[in-house]
Amino acid sequence: MNRKELYTRAFQTVESRRQKAEVQALHRSEEIYAANPKLTELDRRKSAAGGAAALLAADGKTEESRKKLREMQEIEGEKVRFLGELGLSEESMSPRWFCGRCQDTGRVGGLACTCVEEEVKRLRRETVNESGPLKLCSFDSFELEKYPQHLDGLNVSPRELMQHHFQNAVTYANEFDASSESLYMFGDAGLGKTHLALSIASVVLDRGFDVVYVSAQNAFSRLEEERRQWGVNSAFFQTLLEADLLVLDDLGTEYLDAYTRSRLYELINTRMNRKPTIYTTNICEPDQLLQRYTEKIASRLLGDCYTMRFIGLDIRLQDPYALPG
Repeated sequence: MNRKELYTRAFQTVESRRQKAEVQALHRSEEIYAANPKLTELDRRKSAAGGAAALLAADGKTEESRKKLREMQEIEGEKVRFLGELGLSEESMSPRWFCGRCQDTGRVGGLACTCVEEEVKRLRRETVNESGPLKLCSFDSFELEKYPQHLDGLNVSPRELMQHHFQNAVTYANEFDASSESLYMFGDAGLGKTHLALSIASVVLDRGFDVVYVSAQNAFSRLEEERRQWGVNSAFFQTLLEADLLVLDDLGTEYLDAYTRSRLYELINTRMNRKPTIYTTNICEPDQLLQRYTEKIASRLLGDCYTMRFIGLDIRLQDPYALPG
């Protein structure tokens, strides 16, 4: 779902809230009037006085018109007092807006209200969650203790390295903007790449940015399917290009052919230096990346992204309920 579609749906939701509030107010009013016939009589008298005031004013009878207007005010005061005796007020029969700022119109001063922006954020989070376990991924649930202090054959501590990556990820999420670097997270399966990428995505979403998460396998399968159907670039590809932050997960799992390579290169090249992207992959060595893709793709991923190598032991083997990554 692209940005335009998100805002269209958000405004539709706000409009439905307005309609619901108005219908509920009408039902409350009907119930109150049905239980208290005096209200109908007071409204009838007020309306009659108002009509008479208008006719008298049209005939030039100014003083008589003013008397009728004062009568209207007295009847209105009587109605307010009667409602007070019932423990009610005029507001009791008014719509109860979901958003008092815009009264569920979706706009304030010609601009989208904050309630629309919140709905857009909710819809994007819902969309992201359809593709990845966003609600389960957060910095708070990222367990650094799962990474060993030492591993045979390594001259660095996995835990210290991952603590460094973790702090960088937190800073990245909190300071994210259009000028942020792209991230290339690589390492063996089960080391928390997806978890950390989605933790960043969650914070960036909460800060009001447009975030798209998709696995490489699903992304390129969908692009291929849409190419077969329509033979042209799809709205989905445009969504990938335009997202403030794109998380392209599990790069290397997609079916690879000439078309996929060209789409991947176009995606990387178009977003590079314009829109930040987080790539995660189990491809650990530069030679493997070169063998699978092209030199242009590999050089952009390794040369133009901030690289984060994940090392340690498969978290899923330590905890069968752990998230993928």
